[in-house]
Amino acid sequence: MNPRSLDQDERQRDLCCARHGDIDQLIIRQHAEVPTPDAPDHVLVKVMASTVTSRDCVIRIKGDPNAKPDPAVPGFHIIGTVHALGAIVDSTTFRVGDRVAALLSEGGGNAKYISLPKKNVILLPENADHEDIICLLANYMAAYQCLKLSKKDGAPLTFANVLITGGSGPVGQALVELALREGAKVYATAHKMHEEHLTKLGAKWFSVKPKKWLPFLEGKMDVVVDSLCLDGYDSSYRALTPDGVLVCNTGNHSALQLQHRNDPGFCMAFDENGINAWWSGVKAKYVWSRAVFYDLNESYEKNPKMFGHELHYLICKLQRGEISPKVAGKVSLNQVPKAQKLIEKGLPNGTVICLPWKKLDPKQRVRVEKLDSSNG
Repeated sequence: MNPRSLDQDERQRDLCCARHGDIDQLIIRQHAEVPTPDAPDHVLVKVMASTVTSRDCVIRIKGDPNAKPDPAVPGFHIIGTVHALGAIVDSTTFRVGDRVAALLSEGGGNAKYISLPKKNVILLPENADHEDIICLLANYMAAYQCLKLSKKDGAPLTFANVLITGGSGPVGQALVELALREGAKVYATAHKMHEEHLTKLGAKWFSVKPKKWLPFLEGKMDVVVDSLCLDGYDSSYRALTPDGVLVCNTGNHSALQLQHRNDPGFCMAFDENGINAWWSGVKAKYVWSRAVFYDLNESYEKNPKMFGHELHYLICKLQRGEISPKVAGKVSLNQVPKAQKLIEKGLPNGTVICLPWKKLDPKQRVRVEKLDSSNG
């Protein structure tokens, strides 16, 4: 980033959702001080880049309009540098200035700083200074690991028929790119507005509605990666060949799901405690023998060492120009509300990156609340 566009105020600043509702509930909070680690085993990270995603929109929209969302500060992925260490963090493990990344299951990434348990912080290579690395953490890791789960004995997907539902989203586009690079024949479902882009990538476009694509693809797919769960995964499972594999990417939220959140029978984040989501999960986990579940955060929790190793592998591929993340835009904290609204409409083509240290845009009318040390 151009140094002239950086905010020189070292104090904490974040974006907070005051109540469930529309983007007018998002406010900028200017804190009085630079924070310190929240606990002795924490690392304070200076956030260089975080994400703006459909998941942020889901959490803001869903809930009691009189209550504050949890988490209140959006952003579920970050890259940054170590700013300070808690009292019991070994300085041989982390040093001030180290480049790091983190998955934030409890949000908080749209801020200048965040305090995290050291076990949740991923050390990056010293030369990993590219802002687009956030795309790898948020999208390409999920894509890479979903495809890895689909492979038989680790064999490449060369000549395999691969269907990606929700191919226009950031994870969907990463799936399309990685599958094509392995020589797969890729089919992707998306809204009509994304047909041209997906076709240019090399995929065969289909309407997102299962009734539109299933008559052509039923029983023909070696791999289906379903991030939408439009009909309880039924159509995706029916698309499989007799020995095909369905990967249910359960940690993903899409703009399509936001647009159809009031439709009956729609299995998605808005129904996460309902009967549709429960039954879809039961079928895929216990009834269907050729379905597997994937969740990005669970993957890290189960094997942090392997997760870090595979992230480093993707960073190497990025630095060599072997993968090309699509970035829709890079926004300041007070541009995030507008970005969220565009995401709700399915308009951004690629990942939206929040740069917390980018100067606030004077044209954006987002309320700023100044906090003193007693209430911040």
